Amino acid sequence: MRHPKTMTAVAILSLCSVGIAGCSSPGNNGAEEAQTSLASQATTEAPSATPTIPPADVLYPHPKPEMPAEAHEHSVLGAQAFSVYAMKIFMYSVSIRDPKPLRDICVSGSESCANMLDFIEGIAESDAYYEGFYTDDIRVKGSLDGGSTPRAEYGTQLQANVPEYKFYENSANSPKIHPKDTIIFAVEVSWDEGWKVSDAQAGTEEEAFGD
Repeated sequence: MRHPKTMTAVAILSLCSVGIAGCSSPGNNGAEEAQTSLASQATTEAPSATPTIPPADVLYPHPKPEMPAEAHEHSVLGAQAFSVYAMKIFMYSVSIRDPKPLRDICVSGSESCANMLDFIEGIAESDAYYEGFYTDDIRVKGSLDGGSTPRAEYGTQLQANVPEYKFYENSANSPKIHPKDTIIFAVEVSWDEGWKVSDAQAGTEEEAFGD
């Protein structure tokens, strides 16, 4: 699967090439101008290829995740509840192709958050999208004091059973079917008048525990 940003760059380069080919300069002779005119007419008459991306409420036909009351507590249980909420927000942001919900709960300057946000922005800048990327089956596997960085107060490991979902590289192609799988989500959080994600990593169960 190519990164959506790469696909976007290729598409932009292709469009620029078409634009340059259709340009005329003051030095063009009559034949060149006629050829340009025909090319312009053909472009005008060509059917529209504007991608059709389903609206957000179709891509994510569920209520927006809400932070549970426990996630406001400055405690281990509060950190765990917030971590579950953070995973739901990640899936929500991916599904609706909008990085803002995830950005709002991330610590500024977090490299791992930035990587996830770049991924979502890449989707948003292309006509790629996910369909059916959702789960409420998220379980806390454990939580530890501290994390991989000094700012992390707690680190929590989550396991989510995700049903089959689809990925459309673009709206014109058939989707890639992802069979149901288990995703491991490691979340590190810090407290500053409320929990924020300081670091996070996601992967399949095989990637986390396979040989």
